[in-house]
Amino acid sequence: MTFLSSVNILCSAVKSQEHRNMDYYCNKSMLAERVEMLIIEEPVDMLISSLRQQAMFCIMEMSHVNPKFQPLQRMELIQSGIFSLFSLPPNMETDTNREIVSLYSQTVRALDEMLQGLMTENEDPSMLVFIEIVEIIMPWILSDKIFEKVRALSTLSRQLRFICNFPTLRHLEDFKIGGNLMGILGLFCMDYNYEVSSWASAALHYCFKFFVNQRQSVLKTEEERQRLLKNLQKDFQANWATSLQYILMFFKKFLNPNERTTIITLCVKAMTVGSRYNTWAPVQMLEQLINEPLPDLSKVPELIEMIYNNLNNIKDSSAIKIIEKSIQELAQKYPDEVMLMFLSIQDNAQDRELWKILAASSKGYDNILNHLLKRLKSLNVQDPKESEQSVVISSVVASRALNELLLESSSMVEVETFYPWLYMALLSLISFLVFEGGSKNLPKQPGMPEWLNPVSCTIEALKTLISSAGYGYQVSFMQYHKTWELLADPEGYLDGIALVAKSMIIRSCWHIRPIVSLIFNILNGIEVGSSVTALAIFTELLRNTEVAVMTDETIIELLINFLQKNEPVTQQLVLKAAGNFGMHKETNKFFRMLQPYILSCCYSTNSKVVTEAFLALRCIIYNLTWTDSVILLIEISCALRPFFDDESDDLRYNSIDMFAALLAKVKRRFLMAPFRYQVHCSLVPLMFHLQDENINVAHASRDGLCHSAKILVCPRLKSVCSNRDMFTIGRTLLEEQKDKILWFLSQSLSYFNNPQSGIRQAAVWLTSQIIQIKDLEGEEEYQTVSSALKHMKNDPDPAVSCLATQTICILGVKRIQQRRCWHVVNFICCRHIGKKSSHTLG
Repeated sequence: MTFLSSVNILCSAVKSQEHRNMDYYCNKSMLAERVEMLIIEEPVDMLISSLRQQAMFCIMEMSHVNPKFQPLQRMELIQSGIFSLFSLPPNMETDTNREIVSLYSQTVRALDEMLQGLMTENEDPSMLVFIEIVEIIMPWILSDKIFEKVRALSTLSRQLRFICNFPTLRHLEDFKIGGNLMGILGLFCMDYNYEVSSWASAALHYCFKFFVNQRQSVLKTEEERQRLLKNLQKDFQANWATSLQYILMFFKKFLNPNERTTIITLCVKAMTVGSRYNTWAPVQMLEQLINEPLPDLSKVPELIEMIYNNLNNIKDSSAIKIIEKSIQELAQKYPDEVMLMFLSIQDNAQDRELWKILAASSKGYDNILNHLLKRLKSLNVQDPKESEQSVVISSVVASRALNELLLESSSMVEVETFYPWLYMALLSLISFLVFEGGSKNLPKQPGMPEWLNPVSCTIEALKTLISSAGYGYQVSFMQYHKTWELLADPEGYLDGIALVAKSMIIRSCWHIRPIVSLIFNILNGIEVGSSVTALAIFTELLRNTEVAVMTDETIIELLINFLQKNEPVTQQLVLKAAGNFGMHKETNKFFRMLQPYILSCCYSTNSKVVTEAFLALRCIIYNLTWTDSVILLIEISCALRPFFDDESDDLRYNSIDMFAALLAKVKRRFLMAPFRYQVHCSLVPLMFHLQDENINVAHASRDGLCHSAKILVCPRLKSVCSNRDMFTIGRTLLEEQKDKILWFLSQSLSYFNNPQSGIRQAAVWLTSQIIQIKDLEGEEEYQTVSSALKHMKNDPDPAVSCLATQTICILGVKRIQQRRCWHVVNFICCRHIGKKSSHTLG
């Protein structure tokens, strides 16, 4: 005791000095160690002297002089003091011996003043020291022994009361245990033991006052702060319900995201089996905290992982219910982070329990589907408004999350509501990945392991969506036709989309009308999505009358714009759509609006566009009636004739076959001269193509010749066209169309360069026939024919070469005969003129 008194005297002397530095007289640290040893050496099983409290008062006095204690020594002093008091036997506060009770009370006061002295050290209290005190006290608060809890909570309450009224605190920015402190105190307010709950309630009250005074910036006015402090004082040590309302208010208004997350974590762990808390308390607290609107939290993925790790240790039914609700609320507030963690847990633990909990949410399921739809539409492009958000899942990850969610969903109502939008969003995403090549440049992203293919993942989500909406038959249809394989192949993508659309019309699909309406919006740019995919689906759906009648002039104008953009893929799709319009009487007027643009596509440089234009043109011809304009007949025939000699067998066949079909539609024999001209122009090409290597082209040419002969009223030609060979037909043609022979000759010469030897032979043959029955007019015409035939003498086909040689001989003979004839005529003319002159002179 003498030693302690000497230290106190020294402290008083040092405080009176200007420098206030004890080290000038003796080493403060060494003195403190000696004082600490006195505290440690005191017995913990009894309290028989005031040495303990005097040592604590001595430490308090030393804290008021310089130099300050080093952090490590300060912690040791705090720990020694707390251990020395809290380890004393229980019931000392209520001992029958008044001296012991008094001695215990004085020791408690000495510990409080020592802790407060260490916090201040002649300055405003340091929150760093307060944190050290809380960390040392916390294990005692969580002790299984009631008396230790009471001592710890009462000490903490007094320390909070000490600092809560200071306007300024040092190191306040380092105070990061507010959430943990408030959460623990709040939970112990409902402890089974009255003393524990009372002291916890008192400590919580001072904790509230601390936040009001130190974070008053969240309040609008000083009056509001004073009013809140007054209410807190009025409700000091109030019942649990009142405390819970205050906890909820401070949780939302005063705590930061990290502190809020800490409280939720604390509540979850408090529900587990073996927890020190009354299970009812964390259930009630968490139920209030997660009510909407849920404020901002931090470290949400870690929070979800913690909940999952403790899920199997929670057995109370009410606790399980509130945990599930918490997961659902977190998913609505932070869908991206939550679902990414769900996928991570699923990949690592192969557990789908969290997805089941999320899918069971009746209220939040719509919001989750809506959020996933938004992410699917993003196509990996982040919204600038969300640039500050820490985690944003990509569209591919969203498709995977959607798939997992739908697999666990038992309700079809929400799926049916979002079905058209999700359906088109997934198809647009597949288009982006496959058709536009987006999968080649996808960056590595969380939620997508390396072993998972983005395209397969998205297609799987589409399968699940269709099945979840009750369209299992569509999935079977597409599986049978290998649609999924086609969708994953850039070359077969559009064929796959056609099969997807076809699956919707094999039976009555409930969503076909909203899907078509959505397609219209996508094509008009109102909705986000792949216009190519939307157009491909719309094209196939037009086979259905219900869809076709939904079309209006606005859509037709849009299709016309697509045709005029000169993009081969969209042109092909629009041309297919035009052909499908022709299948319905109700849309015939729209079909006619597209006719001029279909005809213009026949001249495209892209062979696939031309092929589709021909197919659409076939529909036009099929729907023609005898009342249609002759101008339309002329336009179509003009569009078809250049393709009679195309290198493509399909184009030759289609053009000739459609021309024959066009002629078959003509019932009037007395037509405008321009159309009769077109028919005359086709006679020689059609006759030559009777020798075409492609048998289908040859058959179509024969039909065309028959219809041409009928229209031109050539009965003999019509009779031979049906079953005779080309040579017979050629001779008959020359006999019946004598006034067109020189025109036919010109056409024949143009076929000398045809790639097919049979057609070149037919051209030389017809030239030979014309030469034999018709004299050539003028030297220029003779030279043209002669030069062309001489070129054909070198033809690689012997039959053509031989026939050309023979024709040249015939041409030579005809030339000699023609010259002799000219000489005779000249002689006769000269003689006649001479006689006439003599007679005149006579």
